[in-house]
Amino acid sequence: MGEEIPMDVIRFIQEQWGCKEPFCEINFPKETWNALCDQAYRDLKTRCRYPRPMPFCIRLVGQSGSGKTSQLAPAVAFALEVQSQGYLSLAVRDFVSYHPHLKTIREHYGEGQVREKTNAFALTLLTLVLHRCICDRLPIVLEVTLLSPIYERLIHENLQQQKYHCDYHCLAIAQQTSNAWIESRFRETKRVVSKRSSDFFFQILEPAFKELQSIQMPNRVFVWDAFHTEPWITHFPDATLWQTIVQLRMQSLPPLSFEAALESKKAFLRDFYQQHPLGMS
Repeated sequence: MGEEIPMDVIRFIQEQWGCKEPFCEINFPKETWNALCDQAYRDLKTRCRYPRPMPFCIRLVGQSGSGKTSQLAPAVAFALEVQSQGYLSLAVRDFVSYHPHLKTIREHYGEGQVREKTNAFALTLLTLVLHRCICDRLPIVLEVTLLSPIYERLIHENLQQQKYHCDYHCLAIAQQTSNAWIESRFRETKRVVSKRSSDFFFQILEPAFKELQSIQMPNRVFVWDAFHTEPWITHFPDATLWQTIVQLRMQSLPPLSFEAALESKKAFLRDFYQQHPLGMS
């Protein structure tokens, strides 16, 4: 499946999201994976207007339904646009369309099941493309929450080898809050997120954060919740980090409205990245 992904990482992806149902298996030959990676990487650079090399990664973190796509992604995009900073934007959803059997999967299982049936494929292809981005030392916004320590070790070792700086933006949201948002999204879009997946994304954050306490590259960690207009900022290593995330999840203050929360993030990150440009610790 390509030399860039170790077998233990492939096993993790397959065990967590692999699907043996018709049309969904992804045991494609290495040549197929390489061709898919080549095409997806070309498309990504075209879509993102060929940003100049700059070894910087912004990682968006939080379980399914926490607001990575609706809150963090647009706030970060706004701040970087103000800085006229180009970057490559990677999210699992962007790689679903490359599945060789996508049309059949959509017809057989319905649109609402497509993401669940293609998660293993899309994450594998994203990981291959991410490796290319890092090798070329391009600026990255990675909208993939923290995963297994095995997976995180691969990513941060690759980033370290290419001397990246990395900002981690984390949403500290209670599981009942994110589950309610998943239900609301299902009513609107019919997109299914299995309870097994949503539970995994919530529970894996603690061991993944503990794995990242050992990283050896410049980094900053921003922890956001639904109730305040500014994040708590620290960096790895920080022995109090997980305890703070747990405390922020349990906040009982009335949340900001969706619009107010988004605008506060946009304003904060615009000012922060103007004062502390990418690549500065």
